[in-house]
Amino acid sequence: MKKILFIATLAAAVLGACTKQAAISAPEPQWYTNQAYFEEKNGMYEEMPICPTNIVMVGDDYIDRGPWNEFYGDTAVKNRGITYDATEHVRYRIGRIAAQKPAKIFVSVGYNDVLHGTAPESIVAAIDDIFTVIGKLSPATDCYWLNIVGSSSLPAEQVAAIDQVNAEVANLSSRRSFNVIDICSALRPGVDEGRFSWDGGKLLNGTGYEALCSTLDEKVGKPHLNRADEKEYPLEVSDYYRHRASLLRSLPSTEGKIVMLGNSLNNNAPWAELIPLDYVLNRGISGDVIDGVCQRLDELENDNPVKIFLMTGTNDLINEPDIAAVKVWERYEHLLREIRRMYPGTILYVQSILPLNPKTKFYEGFNEKAAEINKLLSAGMDRYDYFYLDIAEKLSDANGDLDARYTTDGIHLSATGYFVWCTELVKGNRMMNIF
Repeated sequence: MKKILFIATLAAAVLGACTKQAAISAPEPQWYTNQAYFEEKNGMYEEMPICPTNIVMVGDDYIDRGPWNEFYGDTAVKNRGITYDATEHVRYRIGRIAAQKPAKIFVSVGYNDVLHGTAPESIVAAIDDIFTVIGKLSPATDCYWLNIVGSSSLPAEQVAAIDQVNAEVANLSSRRSFNVIDICSALRPGVDEGRFSWDGGKLLNGTGYEALCSTLDEKVGKPHLNRADEKEYPLEVSDYYRHRASLLRSLPSTEGKIVMLGNSLNNNAPWAELIPLDYVLNRGISGDVIDGVCQRLDELENDNPVKIFLMTGTNDLINEPDIAAVKVWERYEHLLREIRRMYPGTILYVQSILPLNPKTKFYEGFNEKAAEINKLLSAGMDRYDYFYLDIAEKLSDANGDLDARYTTDGIHLSATGYFVWCTELVKGNRMMNIF
């Protein structure tokens, strides 16, 4: 009831004719690279309606990691990607998407099947099945498959498998109602040369996504807006941080937006659909730490945000389990001073560090330190001129742990958890882009 009420009150005017259809029966996946992440993302997508005017991006890593609505400056472009997805995962999800009859569906899948060791013939048959389902449920939908990008860094047998799948699906498409977009030819030279990726093509940088979008523009029906602006950061947080920061720097400049800033709890949230207002931007990076957020504050300069909603600190405690809470607070103070120096007119909301649930291996000792830091965050409002939001209290159980109803893995949030969080965010004028 809470989820239905939230969507109805917040999104009714925006979603208009969009409706959610009943689930379409499909075989459940038999293997996962990261089942908790799949359940987190798929659970949210099942709650998000799709309209007949929508362009839906479905599939694996390249899709999941792309902020497609910002690439094309259009909230009608929907992201339904899940990193690590293979054909059986997309087949499991595609019926629900196709039943809502979007205008276009772009599918990127097959790479993870190859890494998993699935035979090329089986991959081709599964891709055929995916588009057969779409054709039966929504024959008017324009369908596209993004072929698989190999790289010279892969074992020879995997490169050969990718080439075989690409060739056979291209032949198959001539007999079926979908088209192949040859992103491999566009991206592989840049991947092999290290211009589009720093890890053999698994994570595309901003330059790589700019090239990828160039291959899609004609079929999407509009030009991409992202332009690469690469930069090296002194603090090397992770490979994913480097990838995501590069991608965020490529996004077009905006003015007067609301920025959701922080770690994976922000990164994994489809904010443009959870809070369907076209001025809410996702600037989270999974795995980010307080100092990592601090060193990329300059990426917000061109956006000149009217409000920033900050949530960070979780990974500082996870990465350094012996660190004292006061040390984390010192890092937080430095971040707050920098935000106030760089964005003195921006309204700042600082949100509590969420507790963990015992199901995660990082649970021991975490919640006590998080609670101590949250007290310091609450007490620092006047000194650093921000509003404090105690989201942790809303998501905790009677023991002070992250409520099992709201998490998939003990750290990250389920769809229900995000709805509870968003219910707090939309109170009063918090999500208005004017004060």
